[in-house]
Amino acid sequence: MTEEKAEVPVAVWYFIGATFAGVAPVLFFNFAEWWVKLLFIPVALGLIVAGFVQLRRETGWGKSEGEQPPAT
Repeated sequence: MTEEKAEVPVAVWYFIGATFAGVAPVLFFNFAEWWVKLLFIPVALGLIVAGFVQLRRETGWGKSEGEQPPAT
């Protein structure tokens, strides 16, 4: 008998991180120059993309019906 592991969702943490990266310049670096604040935009967008990639892995989007996930 094999016990199935309950997978902990990780993708949600990417989206939470993207939210914090998006608002961090206003909350923590309010007196910083405008270009410093603009540096956080690619970080937030990168976290959003990484979150969607991780979400795709977790949900199994894009797998054909005949393809089986690898046994662990």
